[in-house]
Amino acid sequence: IAMNNDNNDGGASGAPRLFRQRGKSKVWTALINNQEVPLGTNDEKEARRRLAELYTEGDLKEETPWRVYWDAGWVVKYYDTERRRRTHRLVRSLPTDATKAHAEDAAAAWYEEHVSRRMVKRSSSAPRGPVRRATGTDSVPTFRQFGEDWTSGALSRRFPDHVREKASRKDDATRLKLYVYPVIGDRPMSEFEGRAGIELVEKVVASLPPVSTTFSRSSRRHVLQVVSRLLNLAAYPGKYIAINPLPKGFLPKVAAQKAKSFLYPSEEAQLMACREVPVVARLFYGVLAREGFRVSEALALTWKSVDLDRGVVTLEENKTDDPRSWVLDPGVVEALRRWRDGLTRLPKPTTLLFADPKGRPLDRFVVASALRDYLTLAGVNRPQLFERTETRIPLRAHDLRATFVTINLALGKTEAWITDRTGHRSSQMIYTYKRGARSVAELQLGSLVPLHEAIPELAKQAK
Repeated sequence: IAMNNDNNDGGASGAPRLFRQRGKSKVWTALINNQEVPLGTNDEKEARRRLAELYTEGDLKEETPWRVYWDAGWVVKYYDTERRRRTHRLVRSLPTDATKAHAEDAAAAWYEEHVSRRMVKRSSSAPRGPVRRATGTDSVPTFRQFGEDWTSGALSRRFPDHVREKASRKDDATRLKLYVYPVIGDRPMSEFEGRAGIELVEKVVASLPPVSTTFSRSSRRHVLQVVSRLLNLAAYPGKYIAINPLPKGFLPKVAAQKAKSFLYPSEEAQLMACREVPVVARLFYGVLAREGFRVSEALALTWKSVDLDRGVVTLEENKTDDPRSWVLDPGVVEALRRWRDGLTRLPKPTTLLFADPKGRPLDRFVVASALRDYLTLAGVNRPQLFERTETRIPLRAHDLRATFVTINLALGKTEAWITDRTGHRSSQMIYTYKRGARSVAELQLGSLVPLHEAIPELAKQAK
């Protein structure tokens, strides 16, 4: 099979094309007949091997609901109409010297005659009501189908009392697509019972990319957390398996915390004053540092979320499904008002807050690296902001949230005042910032400059 990274016909001629996903994952993916098939690995050699396994003499192997094995003669293993695992010997339909290819042909004919037709007959006479998608094993969905029901929200609509629709379901869908579905996506959920289920999940573990700068220990844990959650749902309310087979302690341990940074007020002022950085980017970073938004929350803000007349912001959808609202910093309110009035036309209520005058939103995949580049451009050179070592990570856009908490703790703001804005749910989370806050207070670093004064282009606009 011809496989390459060149810009060809995209697999339309039958030869797949390998390429790497955007973002951090860098997972190798095959483009086959204009369909993306993630191969679940960062290693090109391994990706080519996995792609080759999908093919037999140039054609994709067809997934079947049965398997042929040799056990003192050829046997076929399958699931019956009651979803019980069965074994049937093919001795009557095969000569003693039959090859595996002959056995597969005989198994296909036998399965069609004795199992598939019964399933069709049974489904046609079944009472009307909620029906699960058929997969060849009597309406038991595959892992991929069940996972897609979860990440699409269909499962939460079907079981509203037991399945919550996650705000981060798109991230989970990406993890499943890149690292899980290529390995076990086509296996029926009923196969995940007991030891067999553990062994299937262990295949996912074995196929995960090694720990690196683009795939951390936390990333491995996140992937397996999604798998474990799906198996919990498969046990109940799905009722495809008796219990989640993964034992306590299966998930990888949480990686040791690495040192993180936050911006000093003087450094943040340098960034805000740098005219070479786009205004919308400075406005975005400045609001993060002054209001404590999560990056995802800020990127999703629309103009209807902020009441500039009263200076209030309302977040109805967020990571923790905990709607909250608070009074914005006066400098932020004035900066947003001047930014809005300076646009060529007034934005619609549904227009994103942080979009340039042409309506283009910020790219969530580059806001962290762009922040470090902009700081360098502005002349900020504190080494801790840019170092990546075994014990430290460079400054991220998310760390502007830490800047907000640390500086306001140093200024004497209460935990309640801070959590009203950040959405933190425990004092333990706030406690992690108190050491840095004490340093800021001892150094008398002060507070951030009001945003409408910190950005020169907005400062010069008439009130």
